[in-house]
Amino acid sequence: MPHPREQLSVTTRGTRSAVVVSAVGRIDMTTERPWREQVEDACSENTVKRLVVVDLVQVTFLSVGAAPLVVRAHYHCLHRGKVLRVAAPLGPALHTLQVTGVRDLVAVYRDLDAALEPGTLSPW
Repeated sequence: MPHPREQLSVTTRGTRSAVVVSAVGRIDMTTERPWREQVEDACSENTVKRLVVVDLVQVTFLSVGAAPLVVRAHYHCLHRGKVLRVAAPLGPALHTLQVTGVRDLVAVYRDLDAALEPGTLSPW
């Protein structure tokens, strides 16, 4: 008997300097839509906050098909004068970002605190 698909939970919240889109669970073809929409909304949001952080710390799986959405969001943010950062510790999400080449195009940080730090460069 197959295991039930893991659900994906996506939340968006504001901090003093950023809009943070956090995902918990599995991001694949069947679950990526609400995540993609919230990331796109965060990039499009009309706010003085220039930083958008995609929090993948609690993501248990990131499909190679969903990874390019991070690159699309990166350019979407740049077009609107914003900066996109990704929080992805060692694990499945970071692995997918590395093998797909996304890690070479988008700033990826070890954790959410580092991604939210205004002057830090990506430690990976």
